[in-house]
Amino acid sequence: MKKIFTLAVLAAAATNAQSAENNDLGFKGNGEFGFTTTSGNTESESLFTALNLKYAREKDEIIGKVEANYQSEDDVTTQERYLIDTQYNRFYSSSRDFYSFASARFEQNEFENIDLDSTYSIGLGKLLFKSDTMSLKGEAGVGYQTIDFTDGTNDDQAVVRGKLDYAYKINENVDFAQDLMVTKGSEQMKTEANTAIKVKLAEQMRLKAGFKYRHNSDPAAGAEKTDTQTLLTLIYDF
Repeated sequence: MKKIFTLAVLAAAATNAQSAENNDLGFKGNGEFGFTTTSGNTESESLFTALNLKYAREKDEIIGKVEANYQSEDDVTTQERYLIDTQYNRFYSSSRDFYSFASARFEQNEFENIDLDSTYSIGLGKLLFKSDTMSLKGEAGVGYQTIDFTDGTNDDQAVVRGKLDYAYKINENVDFAQDLMVTKGSEQMKTEANTAIKVKLAEQMRLKAGFKYRHNSDPAAGAEKTDTQTLLTLIYDF
């Protein structure tokens, strides 16, 4: 947990900067929060929080994401997952449709017996399509992954990384987003997909219904290969 906290501080510091005059540049972000509780025959709680930050300039940008996910049932913790994902993009045209990137991703999930999963990658990204209502972006790269397990063992592997980001504006108040990321090495392949519908409630407030899918081809002993989660959260933009 100390490793995750330290990395979170560094990620936040990297994206802390003053806004530029152009509305498309400068510092932007949002916070996301969701909480549910049930009582009666079953006592359960579920908490999801996320912080997304971006600092954009004419020729480059820094993106940071921090997530925390906690669930319990009958006072027994059933999930506790932390994620930090940071990326630096360098653009090569004024239209910002082609870029190189360097990324670092850190995950801790004791219920998958992962003390710390660290993945570093570099590669190229391309805006494949863009209109007034729709956009599609793709990334491809290579990297290195180190997984420290809770039993003291570890795995290391070179990986290839591919990612797609799709966004569609249904109307002025409703947006749809879908992303897919695959990280593959000789030891395992990880697939992660996030689906979301966001509805505008106020000028800086949105309601989000989301579905998360994660699959690991070769998880730690005792862990399931597939995890899914359905979320209903509030987003505050700043």
